[in-house]
Amino acid sequence: AIQAWMAAYRRHNISGLIQHLQQEMEELSDQDLHWRSAVAITLADVHAFNGDMPAAYQARLDALQACEASGNTDLFMYNSAKLALNLKTQGKLLQVRELCQQRVQLAKESGMSHTTVVGWLLAIWGDVLAEMNDLEAALDLVEKSRKLTEHGGDVMMLGWSCIYLTRVLFSKGDIAGAEEIIQKIFKVARESNVPAWIMNLNAAWQLRIWLAQDKLEAASQWMNERKPDLKKKLSHFDGMEYIGFARVLLAQGKLNESISILERLLEAAKAGGDVTREIELLILQAFAFQSSGDMNQAMVTIEKALKLGEPRGFCRIFVDEGLPMAQLLYVALDRGGAPDYISRLLQAFPVDTPKQVAPLSAEVSKSYFIEPLSEREIEVLQLVAEGLTNPEIATRLILSLYTVKTHTRNIYSKLGVNNRIQAVDKAKTLGILPTI
Repeated sequence: AIQAWMAAYRRHNISGLIQHLQQEMEELSDQDLHWRSAVAITLADVHAFNGDMPAAYQARLDALQACEASGNTDLFMYNSAKLALNLKTQGKLLQVRELCQQRVQLAKESGMSHTTVVGWLLAIWGDVLAEMNDLEAALDLVEKSRKLTEHGGDVMMLGWSCIYLTRVLFSKGDIAGAEEIIQKIFKVARESNVPAWIMNLNAAWQLRIWLAQDKLEAASQWMNERKPDLKKKLSHFDGMEYIGFARVLLAQGKLNESISILERLLEAAKAGGDVTREIELLILQAFAFQSSGDMNQAMVTIEKALKLGEPRGFCRIFVDEGLPMAQLLYVALDRGGAPDYISRLLQAFPVDTPKQVAPLSAEVSKSYFIEPLSEREIEVLQLVAEGLTNPEIATRLILSLYTVKTHTRNIYSKLGVNNRIQAVDKAKTLGILPTI
């Protein structure tokens, strides 16, 4: 069982390992609950590495049952955290939140509140809250998580905690803070054996920051050092790194290469039930089609992502892409797709122009931005941006003061803002008004 666990983490002969572990489960006595738990956990890990999320989920449930029957609370909590990760991958955000909340409460009742595994659960919980756009609550949880995992001696759990803290800081616009955490993980890796997937996730966030800062040279160097095989058959495990390659190629304007990678990764994500990754890949595909000038295909693709995201409560996976995403959402809204959901997403964008986002090379025509603001509302907004008062706007447009106030209220409501300054800034962020 130990040898299989080690081989799984090195990703040696995954298909053979699955057969071997299943045979172990058959040979182990039903009474040997400790080792049945360990083998079930390893089997779930192997399925996850292989990209088969439903099979991993079932193995996690089997492991939980064995852990509970054996009374091994440590393994029970450890596998609960892995189950939460599996549910998150499948896009079941509400179930993840409920599971983490239940397990943290159980930890309090069991005297385990200060353990490292509780820190891991808090990190996963915080990541889900961040995805649902509850950033302040998310930051509180991941900060508590880091404090617990820093002193626990488990570099994997510390790594997860730091990854999720990086993500929350990025979503809050604290790029400097996110970079500081990224460097912390690199420092830990120089002193300890950090799992490969943690380092891949850390590198992926470093890449996101470079691209957000328009540091294309650094991002390109990162990709060149890894010498990607752009024609290989891509597995689920390749995804963490090759999504990064696709982002760099997209930024370089190498759209065909980027689309090719995204198509192969999307096929693997669909086959394995990885809904979260599927949404991200669809978003990047939409950007690629947008950049190539194929707006119709971009809209078809982003609407697929929205269809997956809406019932599951996804938010930041869209919003964190910045201005290019806001542009696509406005076009989708104009086409009549998921108006309530798109409006909620648009209101989650920051009021100030997101400096951390570099726009794509192909700009969307401003004609797409007539909705949700009417033509008259845009006229009013343009005059607001020029600094005119409501009475001056009424005179300029030959309207009553009451009508101007009504248009202003509608503008505030549609943009999700509270005053004139915020309305102008938000409109510039979303491309409704020019930034110069």
